[in-house]
Amino acid sequence: MGGYFKVAIAAIIWGSLGVVVRLIDLPVPVMVFYRVFFASVAILIFITAQGKIESLSVGKNIYVIFLMGAILALNWVSFFNSVQLTSIANAVLLTYTAPVFVAILVPFVLKESLERITIITLMISLIGIALITAPPAVELSRQDLSGIAWAFVSAITYAVLVLLAKPLTLRVSVLAILFFEEISCAAVLSPSLFIYQFDIEPLTMLALFMLGAFHTALAAGLYLSGLREIKAQQVGIFTYLDPVSAVVFAAIFLGEIPRITTFFGGLLIIISGLIIVLATRRRVETEVVAE
Repeated sequence: MGGYFKVAIAAIIWGSLGVVVRLIDLPVPVMVFYRVFFASVAILIFITAQGKIESLSVGKNIYVIFLMGAILALNWVSFFNSVQLTSIANAVLLTYTAPVFVAILVPFVLKESLERITIITLMISLIGIALITAPPAVELSRQDLSGIAWAFVSAITYAVLVLLAKPLTLRVSVLAILFFEEISCAAVLSPSLFIYQFDIEPLTMLALFMLGAFHTALAAGLYLSGLREIKAQQVGIFTYLDPVSAVVFAAIFLGEIPRITTFFGGLLIIISGLIIVLATRRRVETEVVAE
């Protein structure tokens, strides 16, 4: 149960991301750079304070982590570009097709059996997310199409990150994965500091620090720790709490009141999460009794 709770909390933290991003007026690559830079600093401070420097030893796994950092850079840049170019509805709906890719690819990549309950709950979640993000019927502009393309890139890269992280968490410390992933992501994006012209005010710097320390370091730590304890295909169910909480935060802080379909969509997502938790608990209890 602990793994489910950690992933759910991480998803809710990520759901508040949009409110903070609204405060930041910077080019997307620069914004993402500072986000991962501050995240790596926060993680290093935590590791040092805990006296766990030895946990940063990753051996040959460093190559996979560096690859994850590069993919993470593309993932965040593509998602933020999507949000800027098309509606939040389009961006969120397409990005959150990623768990479907994870569930489909898991049997081939991680050798986990695809359970019937996972397929059912994924379908329920997709209906819920469609209700939340379904836009009115409008003709898509070229800019919208560009945003949709970026959202699709974000979905694919997200799925790849999940598949890479799942086996890695069994071999390497979560803190080490986070630290080196964020550092390598920052390295990939560092040229943007010289390509773009921008000014950073104190309030903006504070918002960037929140993105790094809270929305990235803390949330990612909870997520990866939870990923170690539950199946990768089930992680996708709980990450749907991200768009649900994003709608709530937008309503509270930005005055974006959701439609009635949003409430029904959120209810379906919560129900799907409860189904997978209860089904997993029942299976575990059955296995214990059988032993």
